[in-house]
Amino acid sequence: MSRLPGSSNEEQTLFLVSWLNDHIKDAQSIQKPVLFAEFGVARKNMSSDSTAIRDQFYNLVYSAIYSSASDGGAATGGLFWHLLAEGMDAFNDGYEVPLDENSSTATLIAQESQKLNRIRMKKSSRVKNKARKVRN
Repeated sequence: MSRLPGSSNEEQTLFLVSWLNDHIKDAQSIQKPVLFAEFGVARKNMSSDSTAIRDQFYNLVYSAIYSSASDGGAATGGLFWHLLAEGMDAFNDGYEVPLDENSSTATLIAQESQKLNRIRMKKSSRVKNKARKVRN
């Protein structure tokens, strides 16, 4: 999904939410998982408050994924583009999330990853319990 040139932040947000929900529904209808990959916001498309806009965008994507995953839906995860550590400036392409510069974004990503991991652990636990019951 790309940003919509010439549209307001509100219009882009509404489009993003609709786009995510449509893809989750489509995946559920064919009983396939959906992984949202290489999403991000280019700095050139953002105003001076770029970190807040990026955080809002990432939060919307991760919230849709978590909502689906927590209900046993089709969304299984998200891979944003792309995380940079100190010394990786050569890889800047406008979509980067430098760990040392965007602590709020890094925190958001970590929190969402932990939430999804808790879902995975619960599912894993249920599968193990079912396997024990079958063996006994």
